[in-house]
Amino acid sequence: MIRRTFDITRRQVLLGAGGASLALPILPSLLGKTAFGAEPAFTRAPRLFWLTTDHGGAFESNMFPARSMADKTAALFPDHMASYGTLQATATAGDSVLSEVLRAPAAKLTPALIAKMNVLWGFDVPFYISHNTGLHLGNYARNDGNGGDGLAVQSSPRPTIDQILAFSSTFYPDTTNIRERAMVMSTRPISWNYSDPAAKAGTIESVRGVEGSRELFDRVFGTQMAQGTSRPPIVDRVLESYQRLRNGNQRLSTADKQRLDDHMARIAELQRKLTTNVSCTNLQKATEDSRDSRGNSAAEAAKYCQLFNDVVVAAFTCGASRIGVFGLGDTSHFAAYGGDWHQEIAHQWQLPTPQQTLVDSYQKVFEFSLLDLASKLDIEEVPGTTYLDNSLLAWTQECGMETHGSISIPVVTFGGAAGYFKTGQLVDFRRFNNPGSAFDPGAGGMQYMGLLYSQWLATVLQAMGLPPAEFERWGHKGYGVPFITLEGWTPRFAQHYADTSSRYFTGASDRLPIITA
Repeated sequence: MIRRTFDITRRQVLLGAGGASLALPILPSLLGKTAFGAEPAFTRAPRLFWLTTDHGGAFESNMFPARSMADKTAALFPDHMASYGTLQATATAGDSVLSEVLRAPAAKLTPALIAKMNVLWGFDVPFYISHNTGLHLGNYARNDGNGGDGLAVQSSPRPTIDQILAFSSTFYPDTTNIRERAMVMSTRPISWNYSDPAAKAGTIESVRGVEGSRELFDRVFGTQMAQGTSRPPIVDRVLESYQRLRNGNQRLSTADKQRLDDHMARIAELQRKLTTNVSCTNLQKATEDSRDSRGNSAAEAAKYCQLFNDVVVAAFTCGASRIGVFGLGDTSHFAAYGGDWHQEIAHQWQLPTPQQTLVDSYQKVFEFSLLDLASKLDIEEVPGTTYLDNSLLAWTQECGMETHGSISIPVVTFGGAAGYFKTGQLVDFRRFNNPGSAFDPGAGGMQYMGLLYSQWLATVLQAMGLPPAEFERWGHKGYGVPFITLEGWTPRFAQHYADTSSRYFTGASDRLPIITA
Protein backbone atom coordinates (compact mmCIF):
# COMPACT_ATOMS: atom_id res chain seq x y z
CA MET A 1 0.00 0.00 0.00
CA ILE A 2 1.26 3.47 -0.85
CA ARG A 3 1.12 5.82 2.12
CA ARG A 4 0.58 9.52 1.69
CA THR A 5 1.14 12.25 4.23
CA PHE A 6 -0.07 15.82 3.95
CA ASP A 7 0.95 19.22 5.20
CA ILE A 8 -2.24 20.40 6.91
CA THR A 9 -3.25 23.80 8.19
CA ARG A 10 -5.55 24.93 10.99
CA ARG A 11 -8.23 25.44 8.34
CA GLN A 12 -8.27 21.70 7.64
CA VAL A 13 -8.88 20.43 11.18
CA LEU A 14 -11.09 21.17 14.16
CA LEU A 15 -9.12 21.57 17.39
CA GLY A 16 -10.68 20.82 20.79
CA ALA A 17 -9.79 20.56 24.46
CA GLY A 18 -6.98 18.27 25.55
CA GLY A 19 -5.33 18.27 22.13
CA ALA A 20 -8.21 16.52 20.37
CA SER A 21 -8.41 17.09 16.64
CA LEU A 22 -10.79 16.13 13.85
CA ALA A 23 -9.82 16.25 10.19
CA LEU A 24 -12.19 18.04 7.81
CA PRO A 25 -12.99 17.32 4.17
CA ILE A 26 -11.60 19.75 1.62
CA LEU A 27 -13.42 23.06 2.04
CA PRO A 28 -12.71 25.00 -1.16
CA SER A 29 -13.94 28.30 0.24
CA LEU A 30 -11.13 28.17 2.82
CA LEU A 31 -8.36 27.31 0.43
CA GLY A 32 -7.76 30.83 -0.82
CA LYS A 33 -8.81 34.43 -0.38
CA THR A 34 -11.60 34.25 -2.94
CA ALA A 35 -15.08 34.13 -1.40
CA PHE A 36 -17.37 31.44 -2.76
CA GLY A 37 -21.12 31.30 -2.56
CA ALA A 38 -23.40 28.39 -3.20
CA GLU A 39 -21.89 27.52 -6.60
CA PRO A 40 -19.26 24.74 -6.80
CA ALA A 41 -15.82 26.09 -6.04
CA PHE A 42 -14.16 24.40 -8.99
CA THR A 43 -14.62 21.64 -11.50
CA ARG A 44 -12.21 18.81 -12.05
CA ALA A 45 -10.90 17.77 -15.44
CA PRO A 46 -11.79 14.10 -16.00
CA ARG A 47 -9.36 11.19 -15.76
CA LEU A 48 -9.29 7.99 -17.80
CA PHE A 49 -8.30 4.44 -16.86
CA TRP A 50 -8.64 1.53 -19.30
CA LEU A 51 -8.33 -2.16 -18.42
CA THR A 52 -7.85 -4.54 -21.36
CA THR A 53 -8.05 -8.32 -21.40
CA ASP A 54 -7.36 -10.77 -24.21
CA HIS A 55 -9.91 -12.95 -25.88
CA GLY A 56 -13.52 -12.77 -24.79
CA GLY A 57 -15.69 -15.82 -25.31
CA ALA A 58 -18.02 -15.46 -22.31
CA PHE A 59 -21.60 -16.21 -23.30
CA GLU A 60 -23.57 -12.98 -23.36
CA SER A 61 -25.91 -14.55 -20.80
CA ASN A 62 -22.90 -14.88 -18.46
CA MET A 63 -21.29 -11.52 -19.24
CA PHE A 64 -24.26 -9.17 -19.30
CA PRO A 65 -27.12 -8.64 -16.84
CA ALA A 66 -30.55 -10.00 -17.76
CA ARG A 67 -31.98 -8.07 -20.69
CA SER A 68 -35.28 -7.69 -18.78
CA MET A 69 -33.42 -5.12 -16.69
CA ALA A 70 -33.41 -2.84 -19.76
CA ASP A 71 -37.12 -2.02 -19.51
CA LYS A 72 -37.11 1.34 -21.32
CA THR A 73 -36.58 2.10 -25.00
CA ALA A 74 -35.15 4.95 -27.05
CA ALA A 75 -35.07 5.35 -30.83
CA LEU A 76 -31.57 5.55 -32.28
CA PHE A 77 -33.18 5.59 -35.74
CA PRO A 78 -36.83 5.10 -36.69
CA ASP A 79 -36.13 1.39 -37.25
CA HIS A 80 -33.50 0.87 -34.56
CA MET A 81 -34.56 0.94 -30.93
CA ALA A 82 -32.16 0.78 -28.00
CA SER A 83 -33.11 -0.55 -24.57
CA TYR A 84 -31.91 0.61 -21.19
CA GLY A 85 -32.70 0.38 -17.51
CA THR A 86 -31.35 0.68 -13.99
CA LEU A 87 -28.72 -1.82 -12.86
CA GLN A 88 -30.15 -3.90 -10.04
CA ALA A 89 -28.18 -6.63 -8.33
CA THR A 90 -29.56 -9.75 -6.74
CA ALA A 91 -28.18 -11.26 -3.53
CA THR A 92 -26.75 -14.76 -3.95
CA ALA A 93 -24.66 -16.56 -1.33
CA GLY A 94 -23.33 -13.31 0.10
CA ASP A 95 -22.56 -11.87 -3.34
CA SER A 96 -24.06 -8.93 -5.13
CA VAL A 97 -24.80 -10.29 -8.61
CA LEU A 98 -25.44 -8.44 -11.86
CA SER A 99 -24.30 -11.39 -14.00
CA GLU A 100 -22.09 -14.42 -13.52
CA VAL A 101 -19.07 -12.29 -14.47
CA LEU A 102 -20.18 -9.04 -12.82
CA ARG A 103 -20.49 -10.31 -9.28
CA ALA A 104 -18.55 -9.78 -6.07
CA PRO A 105 -19.10 -9.95 -2.31
CA ALA A 106 -21.89 -7.60 -1.30
CA ALA A 107 -19.52 -5.67 0.95
CA LYS A 108 -17.45 -4.79 -2.15
CA LEU A 109 -20.05 -4.42 -4.90
CA THR A 110 -22.28 -2.07 -2.97
CA PRO A 111 -25.44 -0.31 -4.20
CA ALA A 112 -23.48 2.97 -4.14
CA LEU A 113 -20.85 1.60 -6.53
CA ILE A 114 -23.42 -0.07 -8.77
CA ALA A 115 -25.04 3.35 -9.10
CA LYS A 116 -21.71 4.59 -10.53
CA MET A 117 -21.43 1.75 -13.02
CA ASN A 118 -22.53 1.21 -16.64
CA VAL A 119 -22.75 -2.02 -18.61
CA LEU A 120 -22.86 -1.36 -22.36
CA TRP A 121 -24.04 -3.94 -24.87
CA GLY A 122 -23.91 -3.77 -28.66
CA PHE A 123 -20.62 -2.23 -29.88
CA ASP A 124 -19.21 -3.85 -33.02
CA VAL A 125 -16.15 -3.76 -35.24
CA PRO A 126 -17.68 -4.60 -38.64
CA PHE A 127 -14.92 -6.78 -40.00
CA TYR A 128 -12.86 -9.79 -39.00
CA ILE A 129 -10.06 -8.42 -36.83
CA SER A 130 -9.21 -11.76 -35.15
CA HIS A 131 -6.10 -11.82 -32.92
CA ASN A 132 -5.42 -8.23 -31.88
CA THR A 133 -4.42 -5.87 -29.12
CA GLY A 134 -5.32 -2.67 -30.96
CA LEU A 135 -9.12 -2.80 -30.94
CA HIS A 136 -9.45 -1.68 -27.31
CA LEU A 137 -8.11 1.85 -27.80
CA GLY A 138 -8.58 2.41 -31.51
CA ASN A 139 -5.53 1.17 -33.42
CA TYR A 140 -7.31 -1.53 -35.42
CA ALA A 141 -4.17 -2.02 -37.50
CA ARG A 142 -2.57 -3.86 -34.56
CA ASN A 143 -3.82 -7.29 -35.46
CA ASP A 144 -2.10 -10.47 -36.56
CA GLY A 145 -3.37 -10.33 -40.14
CA ASN A 146 -5.49 -13.45 -39.93
CA GLY A 147 -7.78 -13.10 -42.93
CA GLY A 148 -8.17 -10.45 -45.60
CA ASP A 149 -9.88 -7.93 -43.32
CA GLY A 150 -7.06 -7.86 -40.80
CA LEU A 151 -4.46 -7.49 -43.52
CA ALA A 152 -6.44 -4.68 -45.18
CA VAL A 153 -6.63 -2.49 -42.08
CA GLN A 154 -2.96 -2.96 -41.20
CA SER A 155 -2.25 -0.22 -43.72
CA SER A 156 -4.24 2.31 -41.63
CA PRO A 157 -2.53 2.56 -38.22
CA ARG A 158 -3.61 5.19 -35.72
CA PRO A 159 -2.44 6.36 -32.31
CA THR A 160 -4.56 4.90 -29.54
CA ILE A 161 -6.90 7.26 -27.73
CA ASP A 162 -4.81 7.29 -24.55
CA GLN A 163 -1.91 8.80 -26.52
CA ILE A 164 -4.17 11.18 -28.43
CA LEU A 165 -5.24 12.53 -25.04
CA ALA A 166 -1.76 12.45 -23.55
CA PHE A 167 -0.35 14.85 -26.15
CA SER A 168 -3.43 17.03 -26.51
CA SER A 169 -3.20 20.56 -25.15
CA THR A 170 -6.96 20.38 -24.76
CA PHE A 171 -6.68 17.49 -22.32
CA TYR A 172 -3.42 18.67 -20.73
CA PRO A 173 -3.44 22.47 -21.03
CA ASP A 174 -0.74 22.56 -18.35
CA THR A 175 1.81 19.79 -17.77
CA THR A 176 3.67 21.60 -15.00
CA ASN A 177 2.99 18.83 -12.49
CA ILE A 178 2.68 15.96 -14.98
CA ARG A 179 5.73 13.70 -15.32
CA GLU A 180 3.98 10.75 -16.95
CA ARG A 181 1.35 11.89 -19.44
CA ALA A 182 -0.08 8.37 -19.71
CA MET A 183 0.71 5.46 -17.39
CA VAL A 184 0.97 2.36 -19.58
CA MET A 185 1.10 -0.83 -17.52
CA SER A 186 2.20 -4.09 -19.19
CA THR A 187 4.56 -4.69 -22.06
CA ARG A 188 1.78 -5.88 -24.36
CA PRO A 189 1.37 -3.65 -27.45
CA ILE A 190 -1.86 -1.94 -26.39
CA SER A 191 -0.78 1.70 -26.62
CA TRP A 192 0.46 3.35 -29.85
CA ASN A 193 1.57 6.81 -30.87
CA TYR A 194 3.40 8.85 -33.50
CA SER A 195 7.17 8.54 -33.43
CA ASP A 196 7.09 12.33 -32.89
CA PRO A 197 4.02 12.74 -30.64
CA ALA A 198 4.29 16.47 -30.09
CA ALA A 199 4.31 17.19 -33.82
CA LYS A 200 1.87 14.34 -34.57
CA ALA A 201 4.28 13.15 -37.24
CA GLY A 202 6.27 10.12 -38.22
CA THR A 203 5.39 6.45 -38.02
CA ILE A 204 2.93 4.84 -35.59
CA GLU A 205 4.94 2.98 -32.97
CA SER A 206 4.17 0.87 -29.91
CA VAL A 207 4.49 2.70 -26.59
CA ARG A 208 6.24 0.28 -24.29
CA GLY A 209 4.73 0.15 -20.84
CA VAL A 210 6.13 -0.96 -17.51
CA GLU A 211 5.85 -4.44 -16.02
CA GLY A 212 6.53 -3.44 -12.42
CA SER A 213 4.45 -1.27 -10.10
CA ARG A 214 7.55 0.14 -8.40
CA GLU A 215 8.97 1.15 -11.77
CA LEU A 216 5.68 2.89 -12.53
CA PHE A 217 5.88 4.71 -9.21
CA ASP A 218 9.36 5.97 -10.09
CA ARG A 219 8.18 7.16 -13.49
CA VAL A 220 5.30 9.09 -11.98
CA PHE A 221 6.84 10.36 -8.73
CA GLY A 222 10.59 9.82 -9.30
CA THR A 223 13.48 11.85 -7.95
CA GLN A 224 12.65 15.52 -7.79
CA MET A 225 15.12 18.25 -8.68
CA ALA A 226 15.88 20.48 -5.73
CA GLN A 227 13.69 23.54 -5.57
CA GLY A 228 15.36 26.60 -6.98
CA THR A 229 17.73 24.68 -9.24
CA SER A 230 17.40 24.85 -12.97
CA ARG A 231 19.37 23.80 -15.97
CA PRO A 232 19.03 24.99 -19.52
CA PRO A 233 17.14 22.32 -21.43
CA ILE A 234 19.43 20.10 -23.48
CA VAL A 235 17.33 20.71 -26.54
CA ASP A 236 17.82 24.46 -26.24
CA ARG A 237 21.57 24.06 -25.88
CA VAL A 238 21.91 22.06 -29.09
CA LEU A 239 19.07 23.67 -31.05
CA GLU A 240 21.34 25.66 -33.36
CA SER A 241 23.42 22.59 -34.21
CA TYR A 242 20.30 20.50 -34.75
CA GLN A 243 18.78 23.06 -37.12
CA ARG A 244 22.05 23.34 -39.02
CA LEU A 245 22.21 19.57 -39.52
CA ARG A 246 18.52 19.16 -40.35
CA ASN A 247 18.06 22.07 -42.71
CA GLY A 248 21.55 22.68 -44.04
CA ASN A 249 22.83 19.24 -44.95
CA GLN A 250 21.63 18.34 -48.43
CA ARG A 251 22.70 14.73 -48.02
CA LEU A 252 20.16 14.17 -45.22
CA SER A 253 17.24 12.13 -46.58
CA THR A 254 13.62 12.82 -45.78
CA ALA A 255 13.48 9.65 -43.68
CA ASP A 256 16.59 10.67 -41.74
CA LYS A 257 15.13 14.13 -41.13
CA GLN A 258 12.10 12.43 -39.57
CA ARG A 259 14.37 10.22 -37.47
CA LEU A 260 16.26 13.28 -36.28
CA ASP A 261 13.02 15.11 -35.46
CA ASP A 262 11.76 12.05 -33.57
CA HIS A 263 14.98 11.85 -31.57
CA MET A 264 14.89 15.51 -30.60
CA ALA A 265 11.23 15.22 -29.63
CA ARG A 266 12.03 12.27 -27.33
CA ILE A 267 14.91 14.17 -25.75
CA ALA A 268 12.65 17.18 -25.18
CA GLU A 269 9.97 15.01 -23.55
CA LEU A 270 12.58 13.32 -21.36
CA GLN A 271 13.97 16.71 -20.34
CA ARG A 272 10.44 17.88 -19.49
CA LYS A 273 9.90 14.84 -17.25
CA LEU A 274 13.21 15.24 -15.46
CA THR A 275 12.56 18.89 -14.66
CA THR A 276 8.93 18.46 -13.59
CA ASN A 277 8.19 18.72 -9.89
CA VAL A 278 5.09 16.72 -8.97
CA SER A 279 2.99 18.77 -6.58
CA CYS A 280 2.17 15.78 -4.37
CA THR A 281 5.01 15.05 -1.97
CA ASN A 282 5.70 12.77 0.98
CA LEU A 283 4.64 9.61 -0.82
CA GLN A 284 6.08 6.35 0.41
CA LYS A 285 6.72 3.72 -2.27
CA ALA A 286 5.33 0.26 -1.57
CA THR A 287 7.88 -2.38 -0.63
CA GLU A 288 6.11 -5.00 -2.77
CA ASP A 289 6.36 -5.05 -6.55
CA SER A 290 3.96 -6.47 -9.09
CA ARG A 291 6.88 -8.29 -10.75
CA ASP A 292 6.94 -10.57 -7.72
CA SER A 293 3.24 -11.46 -8.07
CA ARG A 294 3.17 -13.39 -11.32
CA GLY A 295 2.60 -16.80 -9.79
CA ASN A 296 -0.09 -19.00 -11.29
CA SER A 297 -2.81 -18.42 -8.69
CA ALA A 298 -5.81 -16.17 -8.27
CA ALA A 299 -4.30 -14.62 -5.14
CA GLU A 300 -1.08 -13.68 -6.95
CA ALA A 301 -2.99 -12.34 -9.96
CA ALA A 302 -5.16 -10.21 -7.67
CA LYS A 303 -2.10 -8.77 -5.90
CA TYR A 304 -0.49 -8.02 -9.28
CA CYS A 305 -3.49 -5.90 -10.27
CA GLN A 306 -3.90 -4.24 -6.90
CA LEU A 307 -0.28 -3.09 -6.67
CA PHE A 308 -0.70 -1.25 -9.97
CA ASN A 309 -4.04 0.10 -8.79
CA ASP A 310 -2.39 1.66 -5.74
CA VAL A 311 0.01 3.65 -7.95
CA VAL A 312 -2.87 4.76 -10.21
CA VAL A 313 -4.85 5.95 -7.19
CA ALA A 314 -1.85 7.92 -5.90
CA ALA A 315 -1.28 9.48 -9.33
CA PHE A 316 -4.94 10.41 -9.85
CA THR A 317 -5.45 11.83 -6.37
CA CYS A 318 -2.18 13.76 -6.53
CA GLY A 319 -2.80 15.09 -10.02
CA ALA A 320 0.48 13.56 -11.21
CA SER A 321 -1.19 11.88 -14.21
CA ARG A 322 -4.71 11.65 -15.57
CA ILE A 323 -4.42 8.61 -17.85
CA GLY A 324 -3.81 4.95 -17.07
CA VAL A 325 -3.89 1.94 -19.40
CA PHE A 326 -3.52 -1.57 -18.00
CA GLY A 327 -2.95 -4.42 -20.47
CA LEU A 328 -3.69 -7.46 -18.34
CA GLY A 329 -3.53 -9.91 -21.26
CA ASP A 330 -5.03 -13.35 -20.92
CA THR A 331 -6.69 -14.28 -17.65
CA SER A 332 -5.14 -17.72 -17.15
CA HIS A 333 -3.45 -16.76 -13.86
CA PHE A 334 -6.81 -15.94 -12.32
CA ALA A 335 -7.88 -19.50 -13.20
CA ALA A 336 -4.56 -21.05 -12.11
CA TYR A 337 -4.51 -22.75 -15.49
CA GLY A 338 -1.28 -24.38 -16.59
CA GLY A 339 -2.16 -25.50 -20.12
CA ASP A 340 -2.51 -23.72 -23.45
CA TRP A 341 -5.10 -21.08 -22.55
CA HIS A 342 -5.54 -19.82 -26.09
CA GLN A 343 -6.19 -23.20 -27.71
CA GLU A 344 -7.72 -25.15 -24.84
CA ILE A 345 -9.89 -22.46 -23.25
CA ALA A 346 -10.42 -19.43 -25.50
CA HIS A 347 -10.84 -21.45 -28.70
CA GLN A 348 -13.15 -23.89 -26.92
CA TRP A 349 -15.39 -21.16 -25.50
CA GLN A 350 -18.57 -22.89 -26.69
CA LEU A 351 -17.97 -26.01 -24.54
CA PRO A 352 -19.25 -26.14 -20.93
CA THR A 353 -15.96 -26.59 -19.04
CA PRO A 354 -13.88 -23.97 -20.94
CA GLN A 355 -16.86 -21.59 -20.79
CA GLN A 356 -17.04 -21.90 -17.01
CA THR A 357 -13.27 -21.40 -16.77
CA LEU A 358 -13.53 -18.18 -18.80
CA VAL A 359 -16.43 -16.93 -16.70
CA ASP A 360 -14.65 -17.66 -13.41
CA SER A 361 -11.49 -15.87 -14.56
CA TYR A 362 -13.40 -12.82 -15.78
CA GLN A 363 -15.30 -12.62 -12.51
CA LYS A 364 -12.01 -12.38 -10.66
CA VAL A 365 -10.72 -9.73 -13.08
CA PHE A 366 -13.84 -7.71 -12.38
CA GLU A 367 -13.59 -8.07 -8.61
CA PHE A 368 -9.85 -7.77 -8.03
CA SER A 369 -8.89 -5.30 -10.75
CA LEU A 370 -11.70 -3.04 -11.94
CA LEU A 371 -13.88 -3.04 -8.82
CA ASP A 372 -10.83 -2.76 -6.58
CA LEU A 373 -9.73 0.42 -8.37
CA ALA A 374 -13.24 1.87 -8.37
CA SER A 375 -13.52 1.29 -4.61
CA LYS A 376 -10.16 2.91 -3.91
CA LEU A 377 -11.07 6.01 -5.99
CA ASP A 378 -14.51 6.37 -4.44
CA ILE A 379 -13.23 8.78 -1.78
CA GLU A 380 -14.19 12.41 -1.46
CA GLU A 381 -12.36 14.86 -3.70
CA VAL A 382 -14.58 17.83 -2.94
CA PRO A 383 -17.74 17.80 -0.84
CA GLY A 384 -20.31 15.53 -2.44
CA THR A 385 -18.00 14.35 -5.24
CA THR A 386 -15.43 11.56 -5.26
CA TYR A 387 -12.36 10.95 -7.37
CA LEU A 388 -14.30 8.12 -9.02
CA ASP A 389 -17.10 10.51 -9.99
CA ASN A 390 -14.54 12.63 -11.82
CA SER A 391 -12.99 9.65 -13.61
CA LEU A 392 -13.95 7.07 -16.20
CA LEU A 393 -12.76 3.50 -15.64
CA ALA A 394 -13.43 1.15 -18.54
CA TRP A 395 -12.90 -2.58 -19.08
CA THR A 396 -12.95 -3.99 -22.61
CA GLN A 397 -12.22 -7.42 -24.06
CA GLU A 398 -10.48 -8.37 -27.29
CA CYS A 399 -13.65 -9.84 -28.77
CA GLY A 400 -17.27 -10.62 -28.06
CA MET A 401 -18.98 -13.89 -27.22
CA GLU A 402 -17.48 -15.73 -30.18
CA THR A 403 -13.74 -15.91 -29.63
CA HIS A 404 -12.08 -13.69 -32.28
CA GLY A 405 -15.50 -12.38 -33.32
CA SER A 406 -16.16 -8.66 -33.01
CA ILE A 407 -19.90 -8.47 -32.39
CA SER A 408 -20.94 -6.91 -29.05
CA ILE A 409 -17.53 -6.13 -27.53
CA PRO A 410 -18.34 -5.98 -23.78
CA VAL A 411 -17.80 -2.59 -22.13
CA VAL A 412 -18.04 -2.18 -18.36
CA THR A 413 -17.41 1.20 -16.76
CA PHE A 414 -17.30 2.97 -13.41
CA GLY A 415 -17.44 6.74 -12.92
CA GLY A 416 -19.15 9.59 -14.70
CA ALA A 417 -16.12 11.44 -16.15
CA ALA A 418 -16.89 14.62 -14.19
CA GLY A 419 -20.59 14.52 -15.02
CA TYR A 420 -20.37 13.63 -18.71
CA PHE A 421 -21.90 10.18 -18.31
CA LYS A 422 -25.09 9.11 -16.63
CA THR A 423 -24.38 6.00 -14.59
CA GLY A 424 -26.10 3.06 -12.96
CA GLN A 425 -27.43 1.70 -16.24
CA LEU A 426 -27.57 -1.35 -18.45
CA VAL A 427 -27.73 -0.01 -22.02
CA ASP A 428 -28.38 -2.33 -24.97
CA PHE A 429 -27.69 -0.68 -28.33
CA ARG A 430 -28.44 -3.79 -30.40
CA ARG A 431 -31.03 -3.87 -33.19
CA PHE A 432 -33.54 -6.72 -32.93
CA ASN A 433 -36.11 -6.00 -35.63
CA ASN A 434 -33.88 -6.74 -38.63
CA PRO A 435 -32.89 -10.29 -39.65
CA GLY A 436 -29.71 -8.86 -41.18
CA SER A 437 -28.57 -7.78 -37.73
CA ALA A 438 -28.70 -11.30 -36.28
CA PHE A 439 -26.04 -13.99 -36.25
CA ASP A 440 -25.90 -17.47 -34.73
CA PRO A 441 -22.32 -18.25 -33.60
CA GLY A 442 -23.25 -21.83 -32.84
CA ALA A 443 -23.39 -21.56 -29.04
CA GLY A 444 -24.54 -19.17 -26.36
CA GLY A 445 -27.57 -17.84 -28.24
CA MET A 446 -28.14 -15.44 -31.11
CA GLN A 447 -26.03 -12.31 -31.45
CA TYR A 448 -27.39 -8.99 -32.73
CA MET A 449 -25.46 -6.04 -34.11
CA GLY A 450 -25.84 -2.51 -32.81
CA LEU A 451 -23.51 0.50 -33.13
CA LEU A 452 -19.89 0.92 -34.10
CA TYR A 453 -17.28 0.49 -31.39
CA SER A 454 -15.61 3.54 -32.98
CA GLN A 455 -18.56 5.64 -31.78
CA TRP A 456 -17.87 4.50 -28.22
CA LEU A 457 -14.23 5.60 -28.56
CA ALA A 458 -15.29 8.95 -30.05
CA THR A 459 -17.69 9.48 -27.16
CA VAL A 460 -14.93 8.80 -24.64
CA LEU A 461 -12.64 11.33 -26.35
CA GLN A 462 -15.39 13.92 -26.16
CA ALA A 463 -16.01 13.06 -22.50
CA MET A 464 -12.35 13.92 -21.94
CA GLY A 465 -12.90 17.31 -23.59
CA LEU A 466 -11.68 16.74 -27.16
CA PRO A 467 -13.89 18.02 -30.00
CA PRO A 468 -14.30 15.74 -33.04
CA ALA A 469 -12.12 18.03 -35.15
CA GLU A 470 -9.19 17.03 -32.95
CA PHE A 471 -9.49 13.29 -33.56
CA GLU A 472 -11.33 12.65 -36.83
CA ARG A 473 -9.26 11.39 -39.74
CA TRP A 474 -9.54 10.40 -43.38
CA GLY A 475 -12.71 12.46 -43.77
CA HIS A 476 -14.61 9.92 -41.67
CA LYS A 477 -16.37 10.12 -38.32
CA GLY A 478 -15.66 8.20 -35.14
CA TYR A 479 -12.35 6.77 -33.98
CA GLY A 480 -10.95 3.68 -35.64
CA VAL A 481 -10.75 2.54 -39.24
CA PRO A 482 -13.78 3.26 -41.48
CA PHE A 483 -13.86 -0.20 -42.99
CA ILE A 484 -16.53 -2.78 -43.79
CA THR A 485 -15.80 -6.46 -44.20
CA LEU A 486 -14.48 -7.88 -47.46
CA GLU A 487 -14.59 -11.45 -46.21
CA GLY A 488 -17.08 -13.57 -48.15
CA TRP A 489 -18.03 -15.55 -45.04
CA THR A 490 -19.03 -12.49 -42.95
CA PRO A 491 -22.00 -11.04 -44.89
CA ARG A 492 -23.80 -10.31 -41.61
CA PHE A 493 -21.74 -7.12 -41.18
CA ALA A 494 -22.63 -5.77 -44.60
CA GLN A 495 -26.31 -6.57 -44.13
CA HIS A 496 -26.47 -4.39 -41.02
CA TYR A 497 -23.84 -1.70 -41.59
CA ALA A 498 -24.20 -1.56 -45.40
CA ASP A 499 -21.06 0.44 -46.25
CA THR A 500 -18.90 3.24 -44.90
CA SER A 501 -21.36 5.88 -46.11
CA SER A 502 -24.22 4.42 -44.05
CA ARG A 503 -25.84 6.15 -41.08
CA TYR A 504 -23.76 4.18 -38.57
CA PHE A 505 -20.52 5.50 -40.03
CA THR A 506 -21.66 9.08 -40.71
CA GLY A 507 -22.93 9.37 -37.13
CA ALA A 508 -19.92 7.75 -35.48
CA SER A 509 -18.68 11.03 -33.96
CA ASP A 510 -22.06 11.75 -32.37
CA ARG A 511 -21.89 11.25 -28.66
CA LEU A 512 -23.82 8.19 -27.62
CA PRO A 513 -27.40 8.75 -26.48
CA ILE A 514 -28.86 7.50 -23.18
CA ILE A 515 -25.52 7.35 -21.32
CA THR A 516 -24.38 10.96 -21.90
CA ALA A 517 -25.73 13.69 -19.67
